[in-house]
Amino acid sequence: MTNVYRIIVAAVLAGIAVHRYAIVHTPPEVKLYHARVRVAAEDVPKRVGGWVGDDVRVPVQALTLLRPNVMISRRYVNLENGTTAGLLLVHCADAHAMAGHFPLRCYPSKGWDVKSSQRRQWKVGDREFTATEYHFSKDDVGSAESQRQIVVINFLLRPGGKLLADMNEMNKDIIGAGGQSSGAGQVQVYFDARIPQEQRDEAFVTLVGGVKPVMDAILANAVQ
Repeated sequence: MTNVYRIIVAAVLAGIAVHRYAIVHTPPEVKLYHARVRVAAEDVPKRVGGWVGDDVRVPVQALTLLRPNVMISRRYVNLENGTTAGLLLVHCADAHAMAGHFPLRCYPSKGWDVKSSQRRQWKVGDREFTATEYHFSKDDVGSAESQRQIVVINFLLRPGGKLLADMNEMNKDIIGAGGQSSGAGQVQVYFDARIPQEQRDEAFVTLVGGVKPVMDAILANAVQ
């Protein structure tokens, strides 16, 4: 019975090792896919239509958490009307790293309260997709305006042309061997909530259009 028990334990451990290897191992063709995403990100312009962007430093904690393959973080100003907006595009080689950095987690951790969320339909270039629009508020004690409000429009990307509206959809998509190692991307565009929705919508389409080459690279098949 002791020998049988040892054989069973050895078989279970071997199965766990094989499963873990299948999940975390990155095949050479997937590494090439990640490299193509990096190349696409090198040419993202800082000027998109009437918007001009400056790079914004990403906190070290976020970089440590995400271990990004690509990270674009910018603050844009519209030269025509002075409107501002922020854009974050991140691609992680390990899709699970994305779970710690999405609006419903990172904004509340900084003191923002979730006021509402809704799914909305968008079209950027030739791509139609669903994104989630979040409204957050935060009390600023001692400031001239006691409460700040922001709007964050967020969606995620996976290889094979998968545009996902929220983290629940992405978690379902990465189940299984290889799902984690093929990576995932995320886009956030954020505004002061006082900017009218029509202006926010127009800005969202324009700014996301500026990073569309990177989106296309992320959405391509990881194995070609």
